[in-house]
Amino acid sequence: MSVELVYMRNDAKSYCPPQTTGVQLPPTEGEIAMPLTWMGEAYDYPADPETGVTTVRLTTSLYHHINVYCEHSFSSPDGRRIAILRSRFADPRIPPSDLLVADLYTLRLAMLEPEITSYVVATASWSGWIYYLNSRRELMRVNLSTLDKEVVWTAWPFDPDFIFHSVSPDLRFMIGQMQQRNFKTALVRIDLVEKDWKVIYEDYEISNAHPQYNPIHGRDIIVMKAGGYAVNDRQEVKYLDTPNITTHFYINNEGQNVRMLPFGGEHCPNSTGHSGWMGDTGKMACVCAWDGSHFTLDPRFPDGNIFFAGPEDKEPQCFRTPGYMFNHIGISRCGRYFVSESYADGLPGPVPLVVGNFQTGKYRLLLSNSKASGGAAAVGHPHAYFTADNKHVIFNADPTMIGHVWAARIPEGFLESLD
Repeated sequence: MSVELVYMRNDAKSYCPPQTTGVQLPPTEGEIAMPLTWMGEAYDYPADPETGVTTVRLTTSLYHHINVYCEHSFSSPDGRRIAILRSRFADPRIPPSDLLVADLYTLRLAMLEPEITSYVVATASWSGWIYYLNSRRELMRVNLSTLDKEVVWTAWPFDPDFIFHSVSPDLRFMIGQMQQRNFKTALVRIDLVEKDWKVIYEDYEISNAHPQYNPIHGRDIIVMKAGGYAVNDRQEVKYLDTPNITTHFYINNEGQNVRMLPFGGEHCPNSTGHSGWMGDTGKMACVCAWDGSHFTLDPRFPDGNIFFAGPEDKEPQCFRTPGYMFNHIGISRCGRYFVSESYADGLPGPVPLVVGNFQTGKYRLLLSNSKASGGAAAVGHPHAYFTADNKHVIFNADPTMIGHVWAARIPEGFLESLD
């Protein structure tokens, strides 16, 4: 166990550019020194019998843990630290939960904030800045590299049902969604500097919008569109006379310039919503649906269910992975690689993790068995993602029926073998 001091800014008007170093700075005026205790919980596991890849379980306590995911990478810019949520409830994304930081090199954990009250947390992928609501419902952020904590907005204007999703790479804006009485879902853009907000887009068929800022330039936002139903602020469902097609589209940061993407319907199976930006290529990739009763893929595409496209494409491209059936997807910072878990062998498992290269079409088994159950609450779903340096894949697994966060160490030359 070790203790260090971290500093908290208590100034709702302050705004800091992204920090990319782990240098411990002395406190400045308005900062409060707080003790941070690092605890050792990690446990190394033997190498995977098929791939030789080693894993470490980062958490051990008898609480459920989750690596957050939400189509983002909750990694510091150097890939050293990640964020974890911990709760005594089955799904730590549901408040209250504790926000932790894990160091992948010292294999120690520290609590950054107890009992946060937001549904999950938000980030700009690989920025290391984590946004959340504390027990006083103040919007906070903490830097995983420096461990500096800051009050961003004391008078948070939204009710507990408001869900924030994604932060722009310049850390200026946050995008979230708000259900409304009229069954339209509003996408709300929050200005984290000016402390104001506006509805930039609304629609009946975006009740599960999964909005994501482009993590490179932030000019565009992915939005998921699920046809056939709408949800209001009471969580009542209204069925619509529209095709049951789940797809995605882009909007710009003003909610304009709508560009539909060729997923779902006549193009390919419906999107699961699990998706991500392919770096700065202008394209996105998503995992498309499969028959969960019989564990079979769409007969039109028997060799894969990961598809990618941009708004200029008439049809999506299928990433061919015969023998695998994917669910979630994490995409590397460079946009070249993906990692996903497969359920082709049914449930319960084994649930392997597979890494692929979008550019070459090559793929390779990372873990033959992630030890995830694939069921129950989200702690049983791997939700795998790459750290910023592509040296680890972070995932969830629950072999003892308690959810923990794990790290797979990517061997030297593994990704290069896919190039």
